[in-house]
Amino acid sequence: MPPSLVAGVVNRGDSFRRRRSRSNSLLPVEGLGAAPLLRSPAAPAAPAIPSPRTPVPDHDVMTYRVAVLGAQGVGKSALISQFMTSECINAYDRQRDIPKEQSVSIMLNGEESELQFIYVGGVKELEKDPSFAALVMMYSVVDKASFQKVEQDLQRMQEHGLLRNRAVIMVANKVDLARSRAISTQDGKCLACTYKAKFIEISVGINHNVDELLVGILTQIRIKASLTEREGGVHWYKNRGVVRASMKARQMFTWIFGKEDSKFKNCENLNVA
Repeated sequence: MPPSLVAGVVNRGDSFRRRRSRSNSLLPVEGLGAAPLLRSPAAPAAPAIPSPRTPVPDHDVMTYRVAVLGAQGVGKSALISQFMTSECINAYDRQRDIPKEQSVSIMLNGEESELQFIYVGGVKELEKDPSFAALVMMYSVVDKASFQKVEQDLQRMQEHGLLRNRAVIMVANKVDLARSRAISTQDGKCLACTYKAKFIEISVGINHNVDELLVGILTQIRIKASLTEREGGVHWYKNRGVVRASMKARQMFTWIFGKEDSKFKNCENLNVA
């Protein structure tokens, strides 16, 4: 099967099998100058046979824990399963016997990292475990209640200081079910901007934007860590209600004039702070 092109990314499938039993190579958009990204399930493997296209890390692998939150049925298990392979899974089959914690190794810009994805039931679990570097807040665009749950969870996390110094990515799944959509893209961006989160729409069912999300999670973790080290973290000065009202005004501006606000555009770019 020929390589598929998705937003300038070349998916070479399982062509690299040197370091792990299964892996995926993503080549970035031409002109960005970034090194190839290699993805593989984190598991013990036999000694590697170096490949001329496979960067060999000469430093320790950084491990980051990522909390995945969302209502039942939004596709959390399917998403993590898709992260583990370059092959398109049948996301609408019920995922059975999925472990609560799964890891994937990523080579991005010449540096290898390991992401440990952990399903988290709610805010109380986060309060007990401060070690998460990123929060993936997931909802389904065809399920309004799942969007409301993300909104409620973000509000509670903000009140308890759980968003500070963590990468936060809002993930809208099932965009392939366009005729049943209940939550607009603008509503998702508005909520993400309110809490200084990043936003991306995906479809695990057709493997749309899944690779971009995986790369974005690691990129945001690295950016957040760098900002925290330089500036001592992110500070919240404004009341969230005031910020939400401001975002709603920007959203209305977009609807009326058909020109998207810069803040909305920025929240979709997972490669910048």
